[in-house]
Amino acid sequence: MFFEAASSDSQTQTSRLKSEPVSRLTQDPGRAPRPENPGVASGPLVRQEAEAELVLLRDDKPNSVWRWLRHSNDPTRRTYLIHGFARMGVDPQLIIRRLKVENDASARRALILSLGQFDGERLSENLQRPLIPKLLRWYRDDPDAGIHSAIDWLLRYGRKGEVSRKLDWHQQDQLLAIDKELKGQRIGRRNWYSTNEGHTMVILRGPLNFLMGSPQNEPGRAVNETQHRVRILRTIAIANKEVTVAQFQRFLEANPKLEQAYPDSTKDPRRGSRVMQLSPDDDCPQIAMTWYEAAQYCNWLSKQEGIPASEWCYPTDLNQIKGGMELPKDYLQRTGYRLLTEAEWEYACRAGALTSRFYGDAEELLSEYAWYSKNPPKRKSDPPDPNDPQRTFPVGQLMPNDFGLFDMYGNVWEWAQDRWQEYPSTSTLRDDVEDSLLKVVDGQARTRRGGSFSYEALVMRSAHRGAPNVYFPMQRRDNVGFRVARTYR
Repeated sequence: MFFEAASSDSQTQTSRLKSEPVSRLTQDPGRAPRPENPGVASGPLVRQEAEAELVLLRDDKPNSVWRWLRHSNDPTRRTYLIHGFARMGVDPQLIIRRLKVENDASARRALILSLGQFDGERLSENLQRPLIPKLLRWYRDDPDAGIHSAIDWLLRYGRKGEVSRKLDWHQQDQLLAIDKELKGQRIGRRNWYSTNEGHTMVILRGPLNFLMGSPQNEPGRAVNETQHRVRILRTIAIANKEVTVAQFQRFLEANPKLEQAYPDSTKDPRRGSRVMQLSPDDDCPQIAMTWYEAAQYCNWLSKQEGIPASEWCYPTDLNQIKGGMELPKDYLQRTGYRLLTEAEWEYACRAGALTSRFYGDAEELLSEYAWYSKNPPKRKSDPPDPNDPQRTFPVGQLMPNDFGLFDMYGNVWEWAQDRWQEYPSTSTLRDDVEDSLLKVVDGQARTRRGGSFSYEALVMRSAHRGAPNVYFPMQRRDNVGFRVARTYR
């Protein structure tokens, strides 16, 4: 396993890792062609190269670790470095010193994330104490959304699911105070902002152009993932976390008629039901809402944020957001809150990566980024594996992608805006525009993305779409949630 203890014999390890793999480290990851099947062919070699560099850094020998922390379309080596600093015995003071002088935003994100791999013995209170004010200041003021989220992940939680993190920085209260201060503020030079309802919105400035779908040799690929190029001409803002139980409950409480109809609301006596057992905490993702209820929440959020009704993306009367409703013909040009299109979701998830996952391809690292089932039952009648997650966990406990988005894989599926359609079979450039069919009906499937805690690793890929023509807008699923987005201008 990747996270086994490092060898104490540094000389033996250095000689084993220094030769040919080190010579390969002069390649440019942004320009070099990707291997035909990176998840199988290059993973062990890239891991070996990363370990060789870390051994050299640890032993104070010439190395090029820092240059590999910049994000590229194949971030595999970068990811192994992030997870390897602590495991390979690198002094955390080297990371802290580099963090003070590093100018590249993606490298700074990587350095911050790497600090989360150390325990309190290696990263002592004497090292933490002078660093915390700087990290809190960056959390408040740094214009980069990825840095904001990396610090959020590092400082907010002392737990990872049901176990303790290697190090609890005990800064949750300080982060909450900053969050409260930032609500509704003008964004200034930042590429992110905080809503009054507590959503941190990551701004991705258009036009955006990317390769959607998966290559034919990607493990787990489905036939509905035909690779094609997509262009998104607008600037979008995307919530860095899924909508939580607390956020959705505020919406229900503000709309009593909806609350009465919604199962497991805060006033529902059935608090012990399966739905509440699966998402029991206020900061867990909300589950079991229909597509229509997710759209209702988006309209309500637009109202809370002072966006005029003429810019809302769904019928302004919440009671009319139901089967047979019709979307505005320019709904993707409006600035109200809405669900992400499939193209927006995949672009945001990939964060520039061409690999099957935004951090690379290696399944051995997936549990650092996704709540998912490692041993899914072979038959529906089989009992669940007690070693796998049997519920959702608070949003943001696992590591974000390079755009600063959490839980893009696993935890819960996320409703998307689009009805289900097959991808084009040609390589022609496709613009992501409004659907030609504006009416939303119960009998026409909508899309969802990202997988959930109850699905296996092969589902946790950027291109995975879920089963076709299965998920209908009036259905409730106990492993489906959503995140909000909007066109930003």
